[in-house]
Amino acid sequence: MIRGALQRTVFATVSLMVLSVGFASASQEPSRGTFLAGVSRFSAEGGADLSSIPFDERAVEKELSRLSELIRPALAAAEKGEDVVGAFNRILLGEERFSYDGVPGDPDNFLLGSVLSRKRGNCLGLTVLYLALAERLSVPFRGVCVPTHCFVRYEGKGGPRNVEFASRGETWRDDRYRREFGIGEGRPYLRSLDGDEMIGVFLKSLGAAYSKRGRDEEALRIYEEAVRYFPGFPEGHFNAGVSFQRLGKLEEAASRYRIALSLDPDLAPARDNLGIVLALKGMFRDAIAEGRRAVELEPRNTGMRGNLASTYLASGDVDAGIREYRKALEIAPGNSRARAGLTMAYLSVGRYEEAAKEFDAARSLGVRFDPSVQAAFERHRSPTHTEI
Repeated sequence: MIRGALQRTVFATVSLMVLSVGFASASQEPSRGTFLAGVSRFSAEGGADLSSIPFDERAVEKELSRLSELIRPALAAAEKGEDVVGAFNRILLGEERFSYDGVPGDPDNFLLGSVLSRKRGNCLGLTVLYLALAERLSVPFRGVCVPTHCFVRYEGKGGPRNVEFASRGETWRDDRYRREFGIGEGRPYLRSLDGDEMIGVFLKSLGAAYSKRGRDEEALRIYEEAVRYFPGFPEGHFNAGVSFQRLGKLEEAASRYRIALSLDPDLAPARDNLGIVLALKGMFRDAIAEGRRAVELEPRNTGMRGNLASTYLASGDVDAGIREYRKALEIAPGNSRARAGLTMAYLSVGRYEEAAKEFDAARSLGVRFDPSVQAAFERHRSPTHTEI
């Protein structure tokens, strides 16, 4: 009974940003219009489905025109690149009080109409705002991506300047992004993107909003559009893999994870999810190799360690599974999944005293065990009172 429960181990899928309907078919090339036109179209289509704030094209145009006219005089007086960046920041973040909201899953944080009406956006939403206004004002801002995050870069006179919205428009050097986001040599990030590529980034997040609502078929259509705009974006392919995996289409999921890894071999969540898919297919040797590589890339990620432990247990290597759960608990002693996993692992090999400790610790963290597992455990628990 315990062995059967181990074989039914549930793997946790790690997803990044997981976005409308009625997009072009796979055989069509995306239209190569302006960035603002593309983002407006997709904001309108996605917003009709996902947001309580309707996309009003005339209101958006009116507000962008108003903001442009506020910025234009400051640009005329700008002598250096830092003056241009300062003008955008002073008016948008200061006078107009646009604020940064780090929540990535809320579509109102990046749909253009919503960002304008709420004066709040996440990194993508504020990037879209700056790029839309820069396009109208002929200012050389470009979008830039790092894993799960984006910002704008000024590329005019005086050299490039990055604008980090999480720090109220502060200038961050590229080296800081490399440190903060673990970007090693050869990873496909930190380069300036063109308008089509940034539309691809936008669509990737739009697809994620659909997926978060359980609408993965629609999300997949959007991801296909995203990778046509930006074929070299690993996260677009990764997100498609997540949706395929949620739909039970394991071959398609594995294919998308492998494409993402061909573009960025150090994308740890793709390694992790590929390992899960391979384990579900019974390919344990390959699954363990991918899981170990994911953990090497993010050694303090307890979710990835838990997935690797689950793979070891499902393959029959209980000792290795226990070792990984123990490492996860060294990082996070309150990790309920690791406590529950250890309970099951110790029971399966008859280490009842250790299982009892983990069982009680797991239940104190709110874990509910299957009744059959709990009954099997209780049969082996040491009695509260000994003979007299």
